Amino acid sequence: MEEAQNNSAYIPAPNKKTAREYSLLLDSLSIPNNAVFRWNSWQIEVDLNDYEKAKSEISAYEKSGRIEKIHNKFAHIRFQKVDWTCFCATLILLAAFHVFIYEFDHLELIKAGRSSAAAITEGEFFRAVTALTLHGDYKHLFSNIFFGGIVLWALSTMTGTGFALLFALFTGFAGNVMNAFFYGSAHNSIGASTSVFGVIGVLAGLQFFDSFREKKLGRWIPFGAALGLLAMLGSSEKSDVLAHLFGFAAGLPAGTIFGAAFSKRSIPGKTLQNISALLFISVIFVCWMRAVS
Repeated sequence: MEEAQNNSAYIPAPNKKTAREYSLLLDSLSIPNNAVFRWNSWQIEVDLNDYEKAKSEISAYEKSGRIEKIHNKFAHIRFQKVDWTCFCATLILLAAFHVFIYEFDHLELIKAGRSSAAAITEGEFFRAVTALTLHGDYKHLFSNIFFGGIVLWALSTMTGTGFALLFALFTGFAGNVMNAFFYGSAHNSIGASTSVFGVIGVLAGLQFFDSFREKKLGRWIPFGAALGLLAMLGSSEKSDVLAHLFGFAAGLPAGTIFGAAFSKRSIPGKTLQNISALLFISVIFVCWMRAVS
């Protein structure tokens, strides 16, 4: 039943959801309207002069069996829920470990855990992991926590937090190993920046797949942006540029493989994400036990 009152006309809707759909339809046609609840039912209020047009458009859409809905240009990107407890705990523990190391510097943990090219090429691969948890000073630490936190959060929204942590660990490890074999000897390094650029590489690799990328962007644009970020953040005088480059090089195929595997299927849920996070912690713990033994 439709009625006119005070220069307004009302078109009935069966429920609140449909009323909103009608309102959205009329908005798209530039017909002023309001979805209102009056006389115990939902109705669309329009100007009396627009009544016939509004009624006709709603009727046509009802007959077509559909109501137009808002198009979300990011709807194809399946954002994951970030595990903030796990995410924040990782960054806090990294900072706390730095404090511990310098409070008990007599333990010489930096010497025991640094990425030594000579030691790694002789089989001490645990150093490629332990070095990721060491930093030269607070500026070095907070720089990696800040930039690393940003890129790790971005990756967590696409792969899940547990997988993102594993990617950071794997790419950092691989980058340090490649760096060690490149130098062969007489090269030592510490810091999580190899992992930071590894995560950037994973993000770049994911951009080759539509389900992880805003569709209007070309496949190579995000990749080029990642290289630009690598050049901007990873090439200062004190930076281990090759370690950053190798971390990125490890991340790119890892992201591409993950994208190929999960662009058309669901990303594993909470259980596997938690197992991945536990594996991340366990690997670091085992590597440090090996370093101090």
